[in-house]
Amino acid sequence: MTSVTSEAACLPSLRIPLATYGLNRFTLDWIAGDPNATQFLPRNNEARTLRPDPRDNSLADALIASNQQWGRDVGDDVRRWSRGETFTVIAGQQVGFAGGPIYTLAKLAGMLKLKRDNEARGIPTTVFFWLATEDHDFAEVATLSLPKRDAKQQLDLTAFRDRRPGSKMAVGALPIPEELTHALIEYLGIPRPNWLRQGITFRDSFAELITAAVDGKFILVDALLPELRRAGAPLFDGILTNWNGIQLQLDLRAASLQSAGYEPQVVPRPGEPHTLLFELDEQGRRHLIETPRPLASPERTSTSALTRPLLQDFVLRPDLFVGGPSEVAYYAQIAPLHDLLGVAMPRVALRAHEMLAPKRIVRTVARYAIKPEEIFAGADALLATREPAGVAEVQTIAGNARRELTEQITRIGELALPAEHALARAINRSIGHIEYHFEKLTARAIRGLVRKDRERYAAVRELVSTLVPDGSPQDRVTGWFGYWQEYGQHLIDRMIEEAEQDEDVCKVVSL
Repeated sequence: MTSVTSEAACLPSLRIPLATYGLNRFTLDWIAGDPNATQFLPRNNEARTLRPDPRDNSLADALIASNQQWGRDVGDDVRRWSRGETFTVIAGQQVGFAGGPIYTLAKLAGMLKLKRDNEARGIPTTVFFWLATEDHDFAEVATLSLPKRDAKQQLDLTAFRDRRPGSKMAVGALPIPEELTHALIEYLGIPRPNWLRQGITFRDSFAELITAAVDGKFILVDALLPELRRAGAPLFDGILTNWNGIQLQLDLRAASLQSAGYEPQVVPRPGEPHTLLFELDEQGRRHLIETPRPLASPERTSTSALTRPLLQDFVLRPDLFVGGPSEVAYYAQIAPLHDLLGVAMPRVALRAHEMLAPKRIVRTVARYAIKPEEIFAGADALLATREPAGVAEVQTIAGNARRELTEQITRIGELALPAEHALARAINRSIGHIEYHFEKLTARAIRGLVRKDRERYAAVRELVSTLVPDGSPQDRVTGWFGYWQEYGQHLIDRMIEEAEQDEDVCKVVSL
């Protein structure tokens, strides 16, 4: 790993509207301040007056101890938080292989920037990063995509996604398969790091890597930490006691969202209730709790997508929750449950959206006068709008020829129709075939012209394949670890500096 210092910071970051990047409709309206959306989830930014609000000492001690196991010294931060002396912000993510996708790091970068800015104004701030170790989606956790070294070389780990260790297993405590580790280190040509030692779990590997990569004060929270689950016991009891009321509130909120033109983020199967809680057996498998019943123990109780935010808010009492588009929509769906269960709801902010690119790729945008939002149209479509007069001439010739031929066929029909009444259908078919073949011929000619300009074509193809690999936004699918291997601390510094939470843009950070 090397640390890179360059003039990259001098390049202005590209700003892509989130409407182009692709978000659910609710979050797009919400981030724009549309009252149709904010009626379900307010967008306020009220200043907080710090006040003593002591937390559970046993949980504080457990947080300090668990972080120490990962090489993190967070004692002072945890104790300040436990005394209720700090502004508290939280985000979370699955414990993805090799650190997960770029947006995992973007969430953390945005919170660290907020902490830096708050403390510069005299507001002590605690950052929690929730490790979703209870998640049972092994395929998602074990998937990784790394940046291409060239057009013919890319690490592909998708073959391992379906080699699941067992159905509904909480993945955080599972050991990382050796074949995943070997594929990664062979592709990158690196020695085997300690955070990928044999037998290490997804949880510990993720925590140790993030500790090594990011030099900042934040507290990692294992969702399955026994002391955290015990602290959540009153919430679990409240969910069981208010089971039917919660189902009713979720149904009413879903109907209200649909009436406003939005789809609820979580929809139960027809005729089934909303999923609220699971129970973990001794092997770590999650079993759905379908009706309220006594729990074996809080340590073996697991939350669903709808109740996990409630557990975070009840136990850690954050002032601000930072989430992705889906998580924002979760809060809109569960907002009534906070009042029902007596849980204070934090302010919600949309995570920073950041994509990464070397500065030579970023320069392509200015060199060819590309609008950032056009990148999502794809390379061929983008290039076709920027070719010399040949493209426009081909389109004009083809359009004129198509119209002339269509007019002549129509004229034939007008002359012959009185004598041949079945001719009308044949004429319509012929016109359709002509238009289809002219369009194919035109597209082929344009592609040929596009490929004549090899330098431009290669540059734009690299731009699109970097930022929208296989048609998906880079930060959702590409791992940050490969960039960190190349850029080191420079990557972390740039992401923190450029992070913009609660904004309607995705920034392309030049490296």
